[in-house]
Amino acid sequence: MQETRPGFSNLIENIPLGVFRLSPSPGYPLAFANNYLALMLGYESVSEMIDTRARDFLPKSKKFTNLRNDLFTRGSLTNFEVPLVRRDGAEIRVMISAHLQYAPDQTLAQIEGFCEDITENRVLERELQYHDAELNRYALALTQANKKLNLLQSITRHDILNQLTALGFYLELIKESTIDPKFLEYITTGEKVTDTIRTQIQFTSDYQDIGVTSPQWFDVEKTIRDATGTLSLGEVKLEIDVHGLKVYADPLLEKVFFNLVENALRHAQGMTRIRFSYYLLGEESVLVCEDDGCGIPAEYKEAIFRREYFKHTGFGLFLSREMLGITGITIRETGDTGKGARFEIIIPRDFFQINS
Repeated sequence: MQETRPGFSNLIENIPLGVFRLSPSPGYPLAFANNYLALMLGYESVSEMIDTRARDFLPKSKKFTNLRNDLFTRGSLTNFEVPLVRRDGAEIRVMISAHLQYAPDQTLAQIEGFCEDITENRVLERELQYHDAELNRYALALTQANKKLNLLQSITRHDILNQLTALGFYLELIKESTIDPKFLEYITTGEKVTDTIRTQIQFTSDYQDIGVTSPQWFDVEKTIRDATGTLSLGEVKLEIDVHGLKVYADPLLEKVFFNLVENALRHAQGMTRIRFSYYLLGEESVLVCEDDGCGIPAEYKEAIFRREYFKHTGFGLFLSREMLGITGITIRETGDTGKGARFEIIIPRDFFQINS
């Protein structure tokens, strides 16, 4: 750093970095510094620092030797992290960049460079590491607790289903033992209640699995075909026009497509086809599942996604919305009554890919 012009000198004094120049004398005394470096090291003025050896600003460690060796081996160094000792004895962490300047006769003329105070950065990093470790510890404890709860729920569900099976068996025996119409009506009602309980127990099993496994990328066309492969379509034509679309979603995505098609087969009167397609809407992708059946009345378009509404749809659509929501995907029904149902699955940017 040669003698500076007024404008350049003003820049050096106002830059938020400690600028320095060291003499080639033994100990490399400080020949020049800006005010920012003085403040960084706890001095009231630059004059109080001049002629102080560079070695005196570093704590007794191998860092000074390493810094000097690297500098003289390479001729310069960039972002070399070292501790520096302030005037009050406190230690700060800085990132130093410096280079050697030689005289025409190839003797060392001076060492100049700058340093950035990164003490707060390191403190924040340590705090983040501490909190990250705490979060990991809590996450592990939560995972273990969830495993225990899931195991308990699985055992409880198994026991309840066994009892329901036994109850169904006894109801069947009673049905065979009577011809009283009133009794038969009671038994039929009991069987319906048993079936409802069995459905609700199955719901708790499906809901328990949502979000347990990390989301992943799915080929939508393949996932739809896998999901609908076990369904009996009869005369209904299934069209899948989503080639190349991939979605980042919960591993239960297959159940979403199964629920949509299964609901259509069960409730869409007069339906002859179900079609999957997609289009781009701004930065989002909209995956569409539509049929040509009777459609869904306007007053039920939102209700069908609520858990308490399962008269016609079961729990499937509620579960589907929950599954998709894991990665910010939403679903809505936009069809016209009498012209068929139309479900639109809106996938945010970064959660879908289109491969040609």
